[in-house]
Amino acid sequence: MFPKIKLPKFEISPIKRFLFTYKKVLKIAWDVNPNILILVTLANSFWGLTNLPSLYINKILIDLVISNLGNPNLSQAIRLIVFLIALRALIEFIRSGLSRISSSLVNNLAEGMVAHLDLITGRKVNSLDIPTIESPDFQDKYKKIEREANNRLWGMIGPLTNIPVGFFTIVSGIIPLLSFNPWISLLVVIVTIPDVFINAKLAKKDYQVVEVLAPKWRLWDWISSHIKNSRHFYENKILSSTGYLIKKLAKVQKEVLEFQYQRRMRRVYLRTFGDILPSLLALLVNAYFFIQALMGKISLGTAQLLYSATNTLALGFSGLLNDAVSVYENYLFVSDLTWFLDLPSAYNPGKFSVSEVFSKGIEFKNIWFKYPNSDAWVLKGVNFSIKPKENIAIVGENGAGKTTLIKLLCGFYKPNKGEILVNGRNIFDYNPEKYWNSLGVLFQDFSEYPFTARESMGLGAVKKVNKLKEIQKAAKLTGVDSFIESLPLGYENPLNKEFDKGISPSKGQWQRIALARILFRDSKIIALDEPTSNVDPKAEEEIFEKIIKLAKEKILILISHRFSTVRRADKILLLDNGKVLEEGTHEQLMKQNREYSHLFELQAKGYQ
Repeated sequence: MFPKIKLPKFEISPIKRFLFTYKKVLKIAWDVNPNILILVTLANSFWGLTNLPSLYINKILIDLVISNLGNPNLSQAIRLIVFLIALRALIEFIRSGLSRISSSLVNNLAEGMVAHLDLITGRKVNSLDIPTIESPDFQDKYKKIEREANNRLWGMIGPLTNIPVGFFTIVSGIIPLLSFNPWISLLVVIVTIPDVFINAKLAKKDYQVVEVLAPKWRLWDWISSHIKNSRHFYENKILSSTGYLIKKLAKVQKEVLEFQYQRRMRRVYLRTFGDILPSLLALLVNAYFFIQALMGKISLGTAQLLYSATNTLALGFSGLLNDAVSVYENYLFVSDLTWFLDLPSAYNPGKFSVSEVFSKGIEFKNIWFKYPNSDAWVLKGVNFSIKPKENIAIVGENGAGKTTLIKLLCGFYKPNKGEILVNGRNIFDYNPEKYWNSLGVLFQDFSEYPFTARESMGLGAVKKVNKLKEIQKAAKLTGVDSFIESLPLGYENPLNKEFDKGISPSKGQWQRIALARILFRDSKIIALDEPTSNVDPKAEEEIFEKIIKLAKEKILILISHRFSTVRRADKILLLDNGKVLEEGTHEQLMKQNREYSHLFELQAKGYQ
């Protein structure tokens, strides 16, 4: 059902890769809270140190009781027994306290690491180029990181903080055995090794499984999010699509769960097989100890000590090696995280800043473009220019390439052929962040922030997010000011019903808010992709009249399907099948009596 895959090949050796990955993870834990990391290690060290005293106290107690059987004067023995029991109780109390402290610290550090991971992955993914982010291979690996990395981060740190526990547990078990028979210690260690190899092999298999299931999990996540997100409830109800989607989700879940069940059962069988030798050895060795006591060669307390020491050594050695395997298992997953955090953008950022004054405008020179993983040309030899204070409109049918022009202007993709110049320089020669600061772009799929109305518009220029008067001016330009002022909390009102006193704006209101956000940005270049598609024609006329006045000292690019609005632009481009079919003012294009004129008159009839 699922194809076999190969583990990713790294340029450096596995050991170096492991150390590099662990260093990265350790830095994350240290950045979150170095004090907790140190305290956890110390608490576990003290916990491990208390193993050996407990073993010897139990031995002394047993031998003390047996040696005083039939003794008429028990007062001294009783005092010693009470002291030893009290000492053992104190040690157990300390161990219990250390366990609770360690557990609490671990939970705090784990939560902090998960929170920190949200921050660094969010920052990183937004620093990557769009083609990389949109590629299916990247999405599969990124979704795996989102699903696994939170737990796996601690999966590397946690076992390593347990190393002191394993080390002192081994010491506690091996000291009594070495004094009795060193070969027993060696046998205990040897029979534990196969289980470790089995676990290491299973760790590799688990990594492969996640790689194989990644596309299935991605589909699972998407459908689950869709049927549970309130944004989609209306359409789900009207289309009665919930049943179909749930059925599709159930099918994906069944495939994944069956695959996981088979994997886990194989793990059970292998782990059970690995336990056979240690169990047989424990049976034989422990029987040997008590037979020796029965024959009078060692005391019963010594037999009990050796019995406990054997189990402690096996537990400590197994725990230490399995912690190492756990680190390795989690390393395989976390190595994907370090790959992601070190992933460079596909484009080398330029160094130039955008000039404060445009002596030249924008020029598209022989632009050919097709999207990654597609053979279809979206743009075919597009040529046009825009003057420094010119506003233009781009019209054309759906799929003509209008939105793609804006994406290329933003530098989200590189043209396959040709170049785009802004103020006489290739856009990829500019520093991306400085270049984007010169752009104010409203996309069709704009964001609907659930924050306050002030923030939702103020995010257009985050440094001025608290400049209420300027935000109010932008709101007035789009006519959304009266709506916001009518809200219970005005500009501080949340724009989502899921928050206290929140409201949900209509689609048209959201569009005005998003447009206000872009106008508040005060950019040199304003590009608006269908900015008023959800606004009535009369309001649209008023909004565009204000925008054109506002942008008289800027470059304004407008994409719209409404020809009645675009006719006031300085220049109009008609895009058709990836080519500029016509170019000129509204009057010039009407006189030419070609495609633009035909489309304009066709649309005008619709309003009659």
